[in-house]
Amino acid sequence: MDQNAQVFLEALWSASIIPFSNDATFAAMASFGGFDMKIPALLSIIGATLGQVFNLIVGKLLLECHRKGWLFVQPHWYDKIALIFNKYFIWLLVFSWVSIVKFSLVFAGFLGTRTRFALPLILIGQIYCYGSYLL
Repeated sequence: MDQNAQVFLEALWSASIIPFSNDATFAAMASFGGFDMKIPALLSIIGATLGQVFNLIVGKLLLECHRKGWLFVQPHWYDKIALIFNKYFIWLLVFSWVSIVKFSLVFAGFLGTRTRFALPLILIGQIYCYGSYLL
């Protein structure tokens, strides 16, 4: 498999909430040198962003389960937490490239955060994460 394709797939997988993943190929290419890292960084940004969008979709599916009554959360608490998250903690999505913060995208999807507001924050975080290798 081409290294660029492998970098894309690893970034996609490692950005999702699926456990036991890493960016081994990208890190090896960056560490051992001899590679032009612009294309792998771009592919990693795209792949990781798609992986984070997967996390957001999982949260939206949980929201649909909640709306259909399959997942019960008291409406008072749901509304209160959704208001607090969407007002104060939404900015954590910039750090969604950090392993522990990946779950914040699932929460954001479940709490009704709009995708067009979350996507630029995700993209900024991924650009920072993989763009730092270009310096």
